[in-house]
Amino acid sequence: MSQRTLIQGNCIDTSALIDLRNRFYPPDIFESLWRDIEDLIKQGLLIAPQEVYDEISRKDDELLEWARRFKFMFENLDPLQSGEAKRVMADFPNLVDPSKQIPDADPFVIALAKTKNWKVITSEKPGSQIHPKIPDACRRYGISCLSLIEFFRECGFKY
Repeated sequence: MSQRTLIQGNCIDTSALIDLRNRFYPPDIFESLWRDIEDLIKQGLLIAPQEVYDEISRKDDELLEWARRFKFMFENLDPLQSGEAKRVMADFPNLVDPSKQIPDADPFVIALAKTKNWKVITSEKPGSQIHPKIPDACRRYGISCLSLIEFFRECGFKY
């Protein structure tokens, strides 16, 4: 494995998983990276809430096929996370689109990271006061928020 030992775990957002698998780091080219990511998942150091899986399930593609193999990384909501997710939605009502049938995973990613005192990995950029994004909420709650490249560097990934 190409990384240093992580002390703190990470919660990954749907956008980062889509970018990893479907846009920038396909496993047929970045085999070692995917082995390292899957090792982190097996160690319980890279997780996501079930709501991320639900978002991924909207499209039947290679990412969904991969997510099915690693279904154990997607954690079910517990009462503590539920309370935190409600707080996030109260503090950032425009973080989610209430018209969607499947709820946005964003508040659940933030809540999971907050309850575990872990970091968030997302491809989202900061938004605005009217349309906040994951990095905005993370900053407000004192949660470290990493891009994929920052995550790779923090892990010590070198290929």
